[in-house]
Amino acid sequence: MAATQLCSNSASLSKALTQNPFPKIPISPLKTTLNFQRTLKPFTLKAVLSQNPAKSQTHTAPVEHCFSKKADGFLYCEDVRVQDVMETVEKRPFYLYSKPQITRNVEAYKQALEGLNSIIGYAIKANNNYKILEHLRKLGCGAVLVSGNELRLALRAGFDPTKCIFNGNGKLLEDLVLAAQEGVFVNVDSEFDLENIVVASRIAGKKVNVLLRINPDVDPQVHPYVATGNKNSKFGIRNEKLQWFLDAVKAHPNELKLVGAHCHLGSTITK
Repeated sequence: MAATQLCSNSASLSKALTQNPFPKIPISPLKTTLNFQRTLKPFTLKAVLSQNPAKSQTHTAPVEHCFSKKADGFLYCEDVRVQDVMETVEKRPFYLYSKPQITRNVEAYKQALEGLNSIIGYAIKANNNYKILEHLRKLGCGAVLVSGNELRLALRAGFDPTKCIFNGNGKLLEDLVLAAQEGVFVNVDSEFDLENIVVASRIAGKKVNVLLRINPDVDPQVHPYVATGNKNSKFGIRNEKLQWFLDAVKAHPNELKLVGAHCHLGSTITK
């Protein structure tokens, strides 16, 4: 149990982030807009079910939970009484994390993905606690990023850039330049996004590995506030525009390398 080691320490995190090794990148010398020819071509998107499912598909063990109520009536985290932790910290709200639980969660994902060529990417927007990020990195995880600050935090925590994916529909040019310099995967979310990625590649002098974020236009049957895969969502490329994006990527072989596709239906929250 390492709950106290993983308690949030905003002072140390603030100090760590103040020493920024990634200075602001000048981007003014180059033109920041490109002219793409916009044409629409018929395109059919098909899904194929793998004939080689994960080895452990039917043998996944149930995930343990770190919190429990013991016979003495107290709440425990692992084998540590939460009341005892409360008496050793400042009398103010705090977060209590279980390091073994985080490890178990990651191992459960690894077991489920056994036999598949995969990367477990932790969404830093879910929890950017620096100690947790360092622990996840040591477990071999990559990182999913939606902002420049998250990108810088992932790099400072030591994540392998080639296991990081820069996502989102509001990526800034200066952040894309940093992503290109570090070799981070970048999801293309829109025409505007694609233009900026090409410019970022030219500024950084490096080819960017990109994925196309596809909007599948399906009903994920989740709460409408967290649905990202229907036609009214602001995220992703619609099927009828996909061929245009494929052609646009191919038209920039010196700046872009298409390495895959990305799709996200939304949260599992249903109500």
